[in-house]
Amino acid sequence: MPRLLPVLLAVLLTSGCGSPAQGAGILATTPLWAEITSATACGRPVESLMPVGTDPHSFEPSLADRGRLDATLLLVANGGNLEEGLEDTLSATPTFVHYIVSNDDASEYHDDDTHHDDDTHHDDDTSDPHIWLDPVSVADSLPALAEALSAHAGLDPVSVEACRRELDARLRLLDRDIGDRLATIPDARRVLVTDHAMLGHFADRYDLEVAETVLRSHSSMAQPSAHDLELLAEEMSDQGVAVVAIEETGRNADSRRLAEHTGATIVEIPLRLGPEGSPTGTYEGMLRILAERLDDALRG
Repeated sequence: MPRLLPVLLAVLLTSGCGSPAQGAGILATTPLWAEITSATACGRPVESLMPVGTDPHSFEPSLADRGRLDATLLLVANGGNLEEGLEDTLSATPTFVHYIVSNDDASEYHDDDTHHDDDTHHDDDTSDPHIWLDPVSVADSLPALAEALSAHAGLDPVSVEACRRELDARLRLLDRDIGDRLATIPDARRVLVTDHAMLGHFADRYDLEVAETVLRSHSSMAQPSAHDLELLAEEMSDQGVAVVAIEETGRNADSRRLAEHTGATIVEIPLRLGPEGSPTGTYEGMLRILAERLDDALRG
């Protein structure tokens, strides 16, 4: 199947989503959500606040970034504490922020006199905000995203709905392809350890089990104790866990030591988009490579 979004954009750009003036000033926090938002917006350009390759857990905006944010109409953010360094900035901006991951009902900052809801609270540190690793969850998030694009970025709702439906179908086909690939992994091999709370959504979708995480956190910036690592090694031995999944570009020295100590296989997986033109440079490419590498490692 052709790569998802380049082909999708080529098709949708010919279908029309209003005049070129519409949709100006759309921004996303990460390159991945910029790509998804652009596809939902019928190919309308969407910039990313964070450069390609940036760890969203550690990103802090510059003064120029704050200026870009304040000048935009709509910011699409992952939420769920993924963009930890942006919280203060988002609470102060007049920009409407649409969160993909909700924190109960207080999930958006609005462009009104009180644009920050004081009742907003965040998930605990071990929750997993990596919702994009489940393409069906991404598809399910698109109606609210389409509504935000129409309400706050001036896009034609009828056209955006058509583009959303096209993207929804392609995401569900991607899900079926990945599910078919992983379905035949033997039951005894469907368990792994990850370096932080990152694969929960993917594992739930494709019937894998994350036995434990090296870092008891959703953030790649945390650090385990020697005692925690020893207990985890014992748990891996008891459960027969033979695979440790680490983020491809993350801080994972502790996870590598754990794998060496237990004899487990290390598998490096992508969690965010790579450079344009690279195998992980699109959402579909990234997710297919993630599934391929896990499939190979879990089969042994």
